Amino acid sequence: MRGHESKVLRLAVVAFACAMMAACGGPLRYTPQGIGKAPGADAVVVADVNFDAAMTRLDINAKNLPPPDRLEASSTAFVVWARPDSDSPWQRVGALNYDVEDRTGKLKDASVPLTRFELVVTLEKNTNPESPSSEIVFKQDVEY
Repeated sequence: MRGHESKVLRLAVVAFACAMMAACGGPLRYTPQGIGKAPGADAVVVADVNFDAAMTRLDINAKNLPPPDRLEASSTAFVVWARPDSDSPWQRVGALNYDVEDRTGKLKDASVPLTRFELVVTLEKNTNPESPSSEIVFKQDVEY
């Protein structure tokens, strides 16, 4: 009987290890909802973390996103920011490529020199601000 229990225990350990490896494989996928002035917006954030290079490749697709100037009269862009924690300064990742006809915004193949970070998309007056405005449209923590 003891041999049977040992086999069952080994099988359970192997099954658990396989499940854990499968959970760690592939890019992370998040679906944050719009906040602030764009509560009806939706996004899909795909984060492909490369621990060896200490980098993350990001793809962001937003939909139902109102034009920036409708949300704030002087705004023209949606800008993506990242930081490792709340004590660190924000790093500009890029701007969403906004399509006014489809009301979509996309950012493809952006690199972030972090593997775990806070991510926000803000409403901005231009595509290259020095720091993020307080008008956050999407917010997501990226972490394994």
